[in-house]
Amino acid sequence: MIARRPVSNTSDRGFTLIETVIAVTLVAMMAVGLWSAFRVSLASWKRGTDSVDANQRHRSIVDLVKKQMASIYAVIAPIDLQAGGTVYPVFAGTDSSVQFISLNSLRFYEHPGLTMVSYNVEQDRSGAYSLVEREAQYVGLEPGRESFFDREVTQPFVIFENLTSFTFEYFDPGDSDRPARWVTEWDAKETTELPAAISMTMISQDASGETISRHLVVPVMSQAYDPRLNFVNPFESRPAAVGRRRAPMER
Repeated sequence: MIARRPVSNTSDRGFTLIETVIAVTLVAMMAVGLWSAFRVSLASWKRGTDSVDANQRHRSIVDLVKKQMASIYAVIAPIDLQAGGTVYPVFAGTDSSVQFISLNSLRFYEHPGLTMVSYNVEQDRSGAYSLVEREAQYVGLEPGRESFFDREVTQPFVIFENLTSFTFEYFDPGDSDRPARWVTEWDAKETTELPAAISMTMISQDASGETISRHLVVPVMSQAYDPRLNFVNPFESRPAAVGRRRAPMER
């Protein structure tokens, strides 16, 4: 008796050409979809990283500017006899520039000690505006000099770029005759003192065209002091000797 071969429900034939083409097409479509999603995620991650880096750079620069302005030192300008011998601190400010003496240099190894600092809003060849810082070691000034800073011999350092708006303001604390207020110009020759604070308001654009607005207020703690007018002899504060000290050989 011959045994019968069991019948299998599965077919021994392989994939047809149409089935293979469909499978390859589906796999390709899935790969394209995954790659598109990956590219979108990668671009979003890059934009986020660039934004974080830009914000971190802005914060670092703002901190340096704050430290330098907070370290303004009220150096008395040399007396100009032709101007009547007026005593005033070295400081000058407008709505687009400010000049002062600081104890803090952005390039400490080049300019240790007292530093002449100048901030100016300048336009480059392409028409873009930037806030530029210049500094040099303070070695004294010539009496009667209109500008205490020489741009020709100092190297500029760009602080903020792509500015669309920038304004300096100076806080006048006022007195009994005038109220406190913010002004856009400060002439130390007329006021004979430093402003109580400096304000910076700027609007800039990043590489993607996004608008960045910042406002910064830095108090000025230094006060003008002229040792020629208020000289205090340090030896006068020493306690007087009580009695006479006996010499070693005296009996």
